[in-house]
Amino acid sequence: MKLLRSVAAATVAAISMTIPALAKVDAGSIHLLETLREYGVTVEYNPSSCSEGFAGRYSTAKVMTLCYQNMPTAEDHDTIRHETAHVLQHCANMRRGGRGIQPLAINPDQRNQWVKQVLKNSTISHVIETYPERAHQIELEAFAMAHHYDATQLANLVKAWCVK
Repeated sequence: MKLLRSVAAATVAAISMTIPALAKVDAGSIHLLETLREYGVTVEYNPSSCSEGFAGRYSTAKVMTLCYQNMPTAEDHDTIRHETAHVLQHCANMRRGGRGIQPLAINPDQRNQWVKQVLKNSTISHVIETYPERAHQIELEAFAMAHHYDATQLANLVKAWCVK
């Protein structure tokens, strides 16, 4: 609940600020977090595991962890969207009869083309250098989704792909 209030305050504060191109404060983040909870995702805010240095993560136990300091920033809103992309990847894979997290877009050529249209080459390179090869397609798609979709669009996708 503390994050929800902080997110709302950050949204109001950001109206008069310039936000970097890839990260943006998103007024729909509160609704998105509420939608995730409606669909059974537990959201943890700043648990002790945040000391491991990550901004957020999602596990197939339907737990999203968000790590932030003080007032949530544009990057924190971006993390919410990114981790929601992993929720969607998980929901879609389960609907298709699978387990775990797999890319939402089935066709790898179309997915890669879309990722290249949405993300800067430097972001793609960063993902490839940072994550193990087995996670490249999942992470590239999640970064692209976080950049391309706003929180309201992602909440609608959660409603379309996930089961309550």
